[in-house]
Amino acid sequence: MTAITRRAGVAAVLALSTVIGAGAALAGASTSSFKPLQGVSLHLGSKHAIAYYVKGDDVCQLTLVVGEEPLGEDIPAVTPARFSAAIEAGREARFDTGSGTQLQFSCAGDAAAMTVEPLSQVAYTPARK
Repeated sequence: MTAITRRAGVAAVLALSTVIGAGAALAGASTSSFKPLQGVSLHLGSKHAIAYYVKGDDVCQLTLVVGEEPLGEDIPAVTPARFSAAIEAGREARFDTGSGTQLQFSCAGDAAAMTVEPLSQVAYTPARK
């Protein structure tokens, strides 16, 4: 990947965060609700996620961008990842952020709102018999 491509990706994420910066900021493990085209910004330790959705016919068209948390004016070395998902009204979807946290997005019954909840990932080992 070239430096120009990397910078273009970072610029796109920063532009998106500026556009939806008026959205909710989430720190910790609390649930946040947001409406169509209202952005939500999630600080997840070393990661930063930005999400918004568009209301369809009983579906939430979610867009999620996850990248490294910006440190000052330095450009992150890793290109952010962009996810898109159609979540049916009344259903939920989970996304792994790669930092030990999953984001659970739930679409309201009429697709008029979504909620997002950060979930801690815990390793599970079944008991030996």
